[in-house]
Amino acid sequence: MDKPSLVVAISKLAVAGEQAGFTVEEMIQLLDHGITVEGLLELISWRLDERLTPAPSGASAHWVM
Repeated sequence: MDKPSLVVAISKLAVAGEQAGFTVEEMIQLLDHGITVEGLLELISWRLDERLTPAPSGASAHWVM
């Protein structure tokens, strides 16, 4: 893999991780502690899916009127 492609891939991973609620430092710590890149991607995907899934009807969305 050439370096510009690697930089783009890492940048996209960092942005996706931050959208999922992780800091770059937290993602680095997870990798340092043994999680694989594939595992990190799955964790990011799971967190993003969780954020995009609407709350079941009847669940409180904490709206105040």
